[in-house]
Amino acid sequence: MNSTTGQAIILANLSALRATLAEALERATEAENVIKAGEQNQAIGTALGIDEMLQNAAALYAAALIFHRDGGP
Repeated sequence: MNSTTGQAIILANLSALRATLAEALERATEAENVIKAGEQNQAIGTALGIDEMLQNAAALYAAALIFHRDGGP
C-alpha cells in the first residue's frame, strides 16, 4: 500500500471516529439535560447506545493505528 492510500484510509477512520464521538457527546448532553429536568427514565433511555458508539469509536481508533503501523512510510 502506498503512502497516499494509507493516509486516505487513516483519514477515513479518523473522520468516522470524530463523527462517532460527536454523536456520543450529543447524546450524552441530551441525556444530561433530561436528567437535570428530573426525568431519570428518559435520561437513561436517551443515553442507551452510547456504549456501542464508544466501542465503535475504539475500533476506528485501533484501525487508524494499525494502518499507521503496518502501512506507514
